[in-house]
Amino acid sequence: MSEDKKILSFAYLVWGLGAFGFFYAWFQRVIPSVMVDHLMAEFAVSGVVLGTLSSIYFYVYAAMQLPVGALIDRWGPGVPYASALILAAAGSALFATTNTIEIAYLGRVLIGAGSAFAWVAVLKITALHFSPSRFAMLSGAGMFFGMFGGFSGQVLGGTLVDAVGWRMTMWGLAVTGIVLSIAVFTLVGRQKTEGNTNTGTLTMKEILITFTSALRQPQVWLVGCGGAIAAAPVFIFGALWGVPFLMQIHGLPRPLAASLTATMLIGWGLGAFLSGWISDKMGQRRNPLIVGIVVAMASLSAAIYLPELPTIAIAALMLIGGLGSGVIILIFAISGDLSPDTARGSTFAFANMLMILSGAIFQPVTGLLLDLNWNGVTENSARLYDLHAYQIAFLLIPITSIVGMLMILLSRNTEKDTRRPT
Repeated sequence: MSEDKKILSFAYLVWGLGAFGFFYAWFQRVIPSVMVDHLMAEFAVSGVVLGTLSSIYFYVYAAMQLPVGALIDRWGPGVPYASALILAAAGSALFATTNTIEIAYLGRVLIGAGSAFAWVAVLKITALHFSPSRFAMLSGAGMFFGMFGGFSGQVLGGTLVDAVGWRMTMWGLAVTGIVLSIAVFTLVGRQKTEGNTNTGTLTMKEILITFTSALRQPQVWLVGCGGAIAAAPVFIFGALWGVPFLMQIHGLPRPLAASLTATMLIGWGLGAFLSGWISDKMGQRRNPLIVGIVVAMASLSAAIYLPELPTIAIAALMLIGGLGSGVIILIFAISGDLSPDTARGSTFAFANMLMILSGAIFQPVTGLLLDLNWNGVTENSARLYDLHAYQIAFLLIPITSIVGMLMILLSRNTEKDTRRPT
């Protein structure tokens, strides 16, 4: 094997490990969705409290993007990410052992902090090891791994919760985090960003200076906020409230409900890969974004507001909705187009922060709307919401889709920036 092929093989190996880390982060992100009734009964909490328990992951994940981008720009993706995974493992273990909602919150805080490095690490590895002409395609492939993690979190996670209980499931995630941390440290190790030999302590001032480079870009703000708002339907339905909706309204067993919802996440991953490939080939970013958002909005709205649909039709709509949602990956490609090479990690992190705040905000807001329209029915101490309550709460899906599209349409089209040599 030639030296160039060895280098390329190692690049794909490192990229694959980063992508698996994103798989793990998404598994952790959605696992509460298959525990909703168990957690409500265990801790005797309402929908808004449970939504907050799930969304704490997003708040911490978003807040961590401030140091994440700067740390990865400074020291590369290896050591910071390996260290962060230990936090995720510790949070999983804490969540598995707690008998109080307060400690469960703390566990989700640690899980969110540990998972916060995953996506930025994937993007940084891609930018370091591959040409700009492959960036959208490979970042889309990385997103597919993440969505497969979300799929597994609901299908496999739901099966595990029913088979061994939610506590043992979280113990399994703790062990996985430790193993993954060792692998990241061993294979990615101390690799640094090109041209950066500084090994000194990274101060908060330096973090802020690096991160501010992204904040000074109005187009990144506009596109990032638009994409984040447009991504809300996936966080609302696919990452939390879709499973209880299908169980309570359609009377589906947990594994089937989780599988149908997870189909949306698989579609998102496939859509991310395809839209990234199409974007790189066509040299376009904004137009595919708009088309995908419209498709996702229409499909999810049909699944929610046509309650008599057969199961196979719901599955098809989940898949189509996910395929459409996958175009959100282009938000990061646009951010990369607008960013200088020395601050790409921070720009990716900033865009990711905006994206993840969408889940942090809209999951508990959805829970609040459900609680406001709850008819008082419970089962095993868990609240049961009727079709009316869900349909009112899920009005957030078309609203956020439309607002996100409008913001993206107001942004600059970067298609000229994408025609770069391989």
